[in-house]
Amino acid sequence: MDLDAGGHMEVDKVAGDILEWVRNLSYLLHRPLLEETGLRSALYWFVEGLSKRSKLQISLTVSPENFQRLSPDVETAIFRVVQEALVNVLRHSGSASARVEIEQKSDEVAVRIRDFGKGIPLGPTLHRATGKLGVGITGMRERIRQFGGELTVARAEPGTLVEAHVPLVAS
Repeated sequence: MDLDAGGHMEVDKVAGDILEWVRNLSYLLHRPLLEETGLRSALYWFVEGLSKRSKLQISLTVSPENFQRLSPDVETAIFRVVQEALVNVLRHSGSASARVEIEQKSDEVAVRIRDFGKGIPLGPTLHRATGKLGVGITGMRERIRQFGGELTVARAEPGTLVEAHVPLVAS
């Protein structure tokens, strides 16, 4: 690894390379894995791989134990929200760890991604996308809105909490 004049590693470049590799790999592999094994398995696979490659300590809890399959589009949307939120943790938070919780209730699926870093630079709670947010948060919010859900991003002291609620539609 190259060092700058002060003897620091080019951490940004290494992190960028890792993120690009993870994005490419997850894009190529997540769809078949989601289709074959479901959201629960695909998330465990993704989180384990990202944690190993990035050194970010990520805990993942999916409940209940018998988490039911969702529609393919909803599973893809939730997977992408978790993926984007964790990439944001790596890029922006400075956190050494993150926690992902997926909870299937009778009427909705709740998704929480929490880091313990420097937190979002905006007000105490962020409810609406603005031009200042960039495409990541806006994209996550739109993915969830497609299914009548809501996504919020808030300071967690320390860190940031991304939370999504996706209603379950009775078949």
